[in-house]
Amino acid sequence: MTTALLAAALTTLVSAQASRRFRSVPRSVHSRTCRAVPATQATPDLAGLLDAIARQVRSGSSLTSAVCDEIHSSSALREVAERLAVGGSLIEALAAVTPGDADVSLTIHTLSATAHLGGPIAPTLDEAAAVLRERTAARAERRAQGSQARLSGRVLTIVPLGFAAWSAVASQRTRDVYTTTVAGGVCVVCGLALNLVGWRWMKRIIGPA
Repeated sequence: MTTALLAAALTTLVSAQASRRFRSVPRSVHSRTCRAVPATQATPDLAGLLDAIARQVRSGSSLTSAVCDEIHSSSALREVAERLAVGGSLIEALAAVTPGDADVSLTIHTLSATAHLGGPIAPTLDEAAAVLRERTAARAERRAQGSQARLSGRVLTIVPLGFAAWSAVASQRTRDVYTTTVAGGVCVVCGLALNLVGWRWMKRIIGPA
């Protein structure tokens, strides 16, 4: 009888200690929150970010946990990590972000859709990453083509000026026409004006670098 009472008391004590330890476990074990985000971040690779989140989801992590582990590497999505770090939900954190460009907007909408709807999360993230890479390749191709057009525009702008300057240096008669006659002065002014207009027109057609 004494042995049974001692066993019961020992069991009760062990259960109480286990319950006390479970209640004292930090909140981060039960509800994963992101670590603090550094003040400065490198330019984000959003496609790589989605790939990394998809890999973690495939390995068994939840979407929120994967975002907590990976999203800190993206300065464009720092606000999401900051809100998660203080205990906010993923859906609320994504909804609070104002996208800065089309790529960030696509990333936010993809994560938000998977957080709201669930379903095949990893394939959805993979498809979004593929779209981001296609956009990056298209922009690179446009820049390459635009650089050739800009070079042509510079040549078409500089060559007439160089030819006019060479003619003035090489020929006294040309210099006299430019500097002493009304017709020559009008030609110089009109030529410079048309050259400037042509340069600005080509620059507008080609677009920014």
